[in-house]
Amino acid sequence: MTMRTHLAVLATIVVLGASAPAFAQAVPADANEALWCSAAFTLVSPQAKAQGQTAAADNFDKYSKTLAGVASDSLKKAGFTDDGIKTQGTTYADKVSKELSGGGTAEFSVVDCTQLVDPVAAASIQSATTPADNAPAAAPAAPAAGATTPAPATK
Repeated sequence: MTMRTHLAVLATIVVLGASAPAFAQAVPADANEALWCSAAFTLVSPQAKAQGQTAAADNFDKYSKTLAGVASDSLKKAGFTDDGIKTQGTTYADKVSKELSGGGTAEFSVVDCTQLVDPVAAASIQSATTPADNAPAAAPAAPAAGATTPAPATK
């Protein structure tokens, strides 16, 4: 090879090496959570509507749109193109659908997702599902030391 060919090959390697991060872009953590939650709200909205919970479904739609915007902004800041953002949306819709239909473990809880867009509603959800609500009833207290139980009455 001539020196000119070597330089051309080297230049090609440098260009490909510089563009490699674009092919393997990592989704930032905030965009990951927003994408996941947006997809989850989109999936549960029709179910809420079918059960007559229109107010909840409307909130889910609103939350989904808000989080899609948050995710898009974060992905743009990370260097994703519009096509890359659309691809991520589709990828997350598939991933979340599988997780929520029993094909995996949900990455975020309903409280986590609601917290991103409506902290008051998230606090309400969380207080309604505290571990204390699910705890068994307390056992009756043991009698004090030295206390006696009266004998049953006889006829």
